[in-house]
Amino acid sequence: MNCPVCQTPNPEDHNFCLHCGTLLAQRCPRCSFELVREANFCGSCGLALTPRAQFLWRPDGELSQQSRPTQPSIPDEEIVSKPDALPPPQSPSPAPSSQPLLDQYSPKELMSKLEAARARGRMVGERRIVTMLFCDVTDSTEAAQNLDPEEWTEIINGAFEYMIKPVYRYEGIVARLMGDGILAFFGAPIAHEDDPQRAVYAGLDIASGIAPYRARVEQQWGIDLNVRIGINTGLVVVGAVGTDMRLEYTAMGDAINLAARMEQTALPGTVQIAPDTYKLVAPLFDIEALGDIEVKGKDQPVPAYRVLGRKSAPQRLRGIEGLEAALVGRSEELARLASVLDGLENGIGRIVCLLGGAGLGKSRLIRELKATRAKDSVIDWLEISSPSYENYQPYALVQRLIRSLSDLS
Repeated sequence: MNCPVCQTPNPEDHNFCLHCGTLLAQRCPRCSFELVREANFCGSCGLALTPRAQFLWRPDGELSQQSRPTQPSIPDEEIVSKPDALPPPQSPSPAPSSQPLLDQYSPKELMSKLEAARARGRMVGERRIVTMLFCDVTDSTEAAQNLDPEEWTEIINGAFEYMIKPVYRYEGIVARLMGDGILAFFGAPIAHEDDPQRAVYAGLDIASGIAPYRARVEQQWGIDLNVRIGINTGLVVVGAVGTDMRLEYTAMGDAINLAARMEQTALPGTVQIAPDTYKLVAPLFDIEALGDIEVKGKDQPVPAYRVLGRKSAPQRLRGIEGLEAALVGRSEELARLASVLDGLENGIGRIVCLLGGAGLGKSRLIRELKATRAKDSVIDWLEISSPSYENYQPYALVQRLIRSLSDLS
């Protein structure tokens, strides 16, 4: 089975993950009650199943509870016969004031990945290519001076919901809350091959998703509240400062300064990106070139680009534009796929699973198949991709499939 935290394959008879140590037991170690997935306590006897440090192996190979220095373990029979012997509950240490705000919008699956990244030491200082997103409320100083501080706090806390949720939706991390804005990272501590795309998607979702809240704020307080977003991709040094992985995870380098400048020069309600991000996402989005802009701290003007939205027909990201080489060594696979299409044209439907490692040419093989059958074919091609950031959105693929079918009809 695969570990639910780090996805490492483990033998079926193992109770702990070989990589990160997550408890994998299917039944309670104390009463053998069948456990629900991701349960924190046994549903029968109430045994706490987390953290994993409370369990240890006995010489006979069975699991037992580990005594803890701050709360000694008590045998089951003593707990039953002497209820007063239970140790007094310990008060939890106070959390940072903004911690509940971030936890409120944090998907459970993302939190598991962040915990796994910290367990593997990925939160320490290291050099990384990271996409940084700055987002803040425009004209906040003028608006705040006309309101009571409590009213302004209520407005900004409401705006944070629309800023933070899209970041977590695409598995970014909110590194810092800055008054009326946020700083988010895509690519640290959790890295994906499409982090620049995720950051732009998040920026577009923030800009469009806050519209209903803008209308509500204007109706109630008479303020035109809007946001602006700046994005840049580059090499930085990232690492955890302090103990809170979400609020004190920081980056240092020139790239983060340029991301801040992109946000400061963006128009309200727009997403502005720097050249390095533009090169990585241009085939997927409709983008308007803004020309060179003067950036504080830079000797030369920097090109800036405004993202208008997603392209209706995205281009491919891989390969070199204008260059195409002949497909080599895939004649057998291409012939088998062609035979499936022959059967489809005769009314025989099949499901084909094309499996292979990254970069082996799966997409190229499908593209070649489509090109060879494009002429004199009665088949309508409908292509739907399932991005990795939709792993926890089970209906997203179905919804896009329905929309595509509607376009065909």
